[in-house]
Amino acid sequence: MKNKSVNLDEIVTKELKNDEFRVAFDEHRFYLQIARLVSDLRTRTGLSQVELAKKAGVSQPMIARLEKGDSRRKPTFDTIFRLMKVLGYTISIHVQKEKRKRAACGSR
Repeated sequence: MKNKSVNLDEIVTKELKNDEFRVAFDEHRFYLQIARLVSDLRTRTGLSQVELAKKAGVSQPMIARLEKGDSRRKPTFDTIFRLMKVLGYTISIHVQKEKRKRAACGSR
């Protein structure tokens, strides 16, 4: 019997139909975007992780975990806000309705 190969895109597309999976997936993607943003802006401003941490009042390992996208310890909004201020940026929140109609989170 020959094994049918399945690519990752097919698996993710199938799993995204599950509301619980989709919420977790979107949340993780959000924190990865934050990680990339902080890393890029920190590099652009010429600060080391140690310098950014000191100016923002957090630890260097926290900056490293954040930039790595470590989902075990997600940064708070307050921390993200402080980091952006130290890097010379402000945060604005843009909210838009999802294109697909979705069930409410946590609905049973």
